[in-house]
Amino acid sequence: MTRLITRLAVLTRPVGLVRVSGPDRLSYLHTLLSQQVEGLTPGAAADFLYLDAKGNPLAAGRLLVGQEDVLLAAPSPATAADLAAALEKFKFLLQVDASDVSDELTFASIRGPGEIDVPGAPPAAMTFAADGSGLLVRDRGGGVDLIGSGEWVAGRLAELALPEASREEWEAWRILAGEPAWGAEIAPGRRAQELGLLPTHVHLRKGCYPGQELIAKIYNLGRPRRALAVVELDGPVAPGDQIEVGGKAGEVTSAAATAERWVALALLPVGPDGEVGDSAVRANGRTGRILHRVGEGFPQPGAPARRSPDG
Repeated sequence: MTRLITRLAVLTRPVGLVRVSGPDRLSYLHTLLSQQVEGLTPGAAADFLYLDAKGNPLAAGRLLVGQEDVLLAAPSPATAADLAAALEKFKFLLQVDASDVSDELTFASIRGPGEIDVPGAPPAAMTFAADGSGLLVRDRGGGVDLIGSGEWVAGRLAELALPEASREEWEAWRILAGEPAWGAEIAPGRRAQELGLLPTHVHLRKGCYPGQELIAKIYNLGRPRRALAVVELDGPVAPGDQIEVGGKAGEVTSAAATAERWVALALLPVGPDGEVGDSAVRANGRTGRILHRVGEGFPQPGAPARRSPDG
């Protein structure tokens, strides 16, 4: 997936952060988020959705389970502020506290070809390790995120002496990694299943949480009408462009240039067989091909066993 990304670089990102503490923190988050939170042990990282009753996303991000708290990384400081307020609003008599700590912490992401070697970072994907006053998080694709005070992050980055990535480079990496972005792909009216988020953000066998009924309904009824896919093209495209595959139209949601060609995330129509049709695509007069569907190849946590045709 990262064959077009040739440079190791770092980008400091305006990610929002919420700290959740108190003895009931795991059970409380378990009732509100799409992820299986109860049972997670310190050092575990997991992606989550926070949905309204109709299944529309109110927040999405990554949770980090510490010894005494849980840190929620949200798409932006504004989203983190709303999430912290919602968590405080619904806690009732539970012993839990949620606070927006976006102003206290800095978030930097190191990405590049292959697995990134950062001293102190854990080798296993979706885990993290404490390092002084900061955290080193191993991403699902092998990258590393640094979370800590501005001084700590700056010190670690100075030791690594990495170049600063451009926004275009970050978008190219994100698209090739098949990571839907808040606002671009994750938006009201778009469901977790069509965005390929079920394997990474949703546990199907946990108890009730806001939006769970709709997720279960779509899963049990079968395939969505659209699927998010990573595509590459021989020329520029832009979000909102129509993209054709198998004679049917879809929509480009994100696009970026690489050294060799353009890459994009696109919502493509799904046929009765559950596939998106021919791998060849056409958009804005440009031709290309589907590289893979988002979420493809990941196991689905909590998925019930499928019966064979023989029962």
